[in-house]
Amino acid sequence: MSTETRTVRPFVGLDELQHALGGTALRFGEHCVPAGSSITVDLAPQEFLARPVSIEWAPDDQTFLHLREHIIGTVRSADLPIDAVALVVIATSSFLKLADLILECPLPQMAELPRITSLLGNGRRPRSLSTPFNGFTVHSYLLLRRALPDRLLRPHRMGTWLARTDYRVETTLGPGSLAPTPLTGEIRKQYDLPRKTVRFIHFGDHDPVQPYRDQEPPIFYVDEEILAQLNARRTAPTSRALQLQLAHDFVTAVVYRAAASPELEALSYDDVRTSLLGSVIRLAAGPGASQAELSALLAVTRRNPERLIARAEHFIDLADDYSAILKDGDS
Repeated sequence: MSTETRTVRPFVGLDELQHALGGTALRFGEHCVPAGSSITVDLAPQEFLARPVSIEWAPDDQTFLHLREHIIGTVRSADLPIDAVALVVIATSSFLKLADLILECPLPQMAELPRITSLLGNGRRPRSLSTPFNGFTVHSYLLLRRALPDRLLRPHRMGTWLARTDYRVETTLGPGSLAPTPLTGEIRKQYDLPRKTVRFIHFGDHDPVQPYRDQEPPIFYVDEEILAQLNARRTAPTSRALQLQLAHDFVTAVVYRAAASPELEALSYDDVRTSLLGSVIRLAAGPGASQAELSALLAVTRRNPERLIARAEHFIDLADDYSAILKDGDS
């Protein structure tokens, strides 16, 4: 019996659209990530944060024109309104599932879209693209931007995607694959956790002062119902704040566990650079930190771990999301 899984798209007239984004690529500085692919970069945090990020929709202007015509022609052939379909780009972090809506371009406006479209905009760099310790994923979609009348074998729900592709940038600095795992009733029984426990970090044999990739990663459990809500409402202010709080909780657990390690006193920053503690130190140091500053923060970990946690909290940047909730409420 086959165990292969497939994405089932029970819509007629959209087969050609599935491949429309296959020739696109993500540009991360001088690196190129073809559609559906990933790369791993070995960059200092300040270098990572200085890299421009863009999507190249086609290799030249003529090909881009043909792509636009192909997309619009296929949508029309499927008997869908052109203005009901948009090209959408979303960026997500790789540790917690924060998401930023980077671009929403209705098909009638595609002629105005640059062939190489920057994902950084004119303002602040999106938080999901500011993750030198965990990398990021960019998702490109063609999707319905409004609901349509319900018709057999035709997409009609707002948000239904008609075509999609992903681009992944991983780093060598930290645990890019670490993501929350649902905390179920069975897991609670296994670890003897009370019913209202929201999060639980199981380190197992993982030592946060030793190289991360040489060990089994810790498991970060989050209540399954809360995690489902976070995934469903990624961009709501309360959801964003809670996800950042979970990141802070994880950092706090790593720092206290590392501070309790009998090995820590004899280790240099170079010894812990590729460990979980090394990732936290780089986060707390911020972009452009010198070797001396990183080493000083390692010393802080030994004698006053609360200060390291407080510095990391500054760069996790909970304040803006907390302020938005308290001033404006959720949406």
